[in-house]
Amino acid sequence: MMWYTRVKWIRSKFANINHIYKRHFLLGIETSCDDTGAAVLSKEGLILGEALAKQPSSEFGGVVPSFAMGFHARNLPVVTKSALDQAQMTMEDVQYLAVAVKPGLSGSLATGLDYVKYLSRKHSIPLIPIHHMEAHALTARMIEEIKFPFMVLLISGGHCLLAIAEDIGRFKLLGQSSDNSPGEVLDKAARALRLHALRPDLRSVPGGRAIEIMASEGGSPFAIDFPTPLMQFKSCNFSFSGFKAQLWNVLNQVEKKQPLEPDELLPNVSDVAASIQYGVARHICHRLQRGFEYALLEEIWPSNQENTLVVSGGVACNQSIRNSILKICEEYNIKAVFPPPKYCTDNGVMIAWNGLEKYRKTVDIIQPEQVMELDVSPRVSFGTDISEQVTNRNIKCKWIKLL
Repeated sequence: MMWYTRVKWIRSKFANINHIYKRHFLLGIETSCDDTGAAVLSKEGLILGEALAKQPSSEFGGVVPSFAMGFHARNLPVVTKSALDQAQMTMEDVQYLAVAVKPGLSGSLATGLDYVKYLSRKHSIPLIPIHHMEAHALTARMIEEIKFPFMVLLISGGHCLLAIAEDIGRFKLLGQSSDNSPGEVLDKAARALRLHALRPDLRSVPGGRAIEIMASEGGSPFAIDFPTPLMQFKSCNFSFSGFKAQLWNVLNQVEKKQPLEPDELLPNVSDVAASIQYGVARHICHRLQRGFEYALLEEIWPSNQENTLVVSGGVACNQSIRNSILKICEEYNIKAVFPPPKYCTDNGVMIAWNGLEKYRKTVDIIQPEQVMELDVSPRVSFGTDISEQVTNRNIKCKWIKLL
């Protein structure tokens, strides 16, 4: 009997080892802000399963951190199971875990990391920590072959930056926003114009998308002049706070001339939406144009390689802003690559892909027994900041006409 028990124990051990050896998949988890994402990728980069739970933040007037934490806690097991079910596998088939640990909302990041730590310890799976912005920057490489170095423009509701991607984990920051982000400005503009409250069809639509829809309904981008920020500074840095101030001035002027009823939209709401959208696009394109000039002066792009700009983040889905960026790229003969809209916004696929890229280079792989030491970094820099070098170049630009 003792002999039989011993044989059973050896067989079970070998079966377990053999099962771990056969794992060939990576699971990515995203919880940096308000959406909960999960995705399963093969080592060849094929998306085998993905799921995303979107929090209706527009109904709350924006992201509420405490609500976001609870939303993630409830949905992490759901989206993980959904992604695994689509891939027709279980956690026992997963070889690596990837999770966003920086930057983002502290509670949201911590909720995702704690969940992945649990999975790592329970199933003995190594964990790969991911920089949320790097994941955005590299997602396009999953769609098509893009060689390093390339330029990255990340425009979203939480970030705005322009950088050079030199390799996995190696970025040079040309400029970033000193205050608000473009997505934040468009969201607050939609709130100030009361689009969610007064247009039932826009109630569940994100603020930026609501502004885009209103602008498309006959709005003139030249109706209201939104001054372009930082024109006196020859840098690639961004600033969007002035747009909010100018919008409030416009609203106050209208209110003085003709007070609005509580359920009444601004008479020229489409013009206001189109004008602020164009103002944001123009500011982004001015900084982008200087970034192109700097890259060409410094010969950052190799002569034997196609010059490429990757544009990602939620604002990259705005067709009007996208067309403006394409106009600048055409003038400089630079190829613009936009990930599909569903991968421009936060999602589990981009985290899994970044994890796969790190796995291929054997970097940042943390073993299960060490994962408890890992922590989140809500505020962290992106790459090496060379924005002063850009400013010191004193680059003057002849601005390209967008419209």
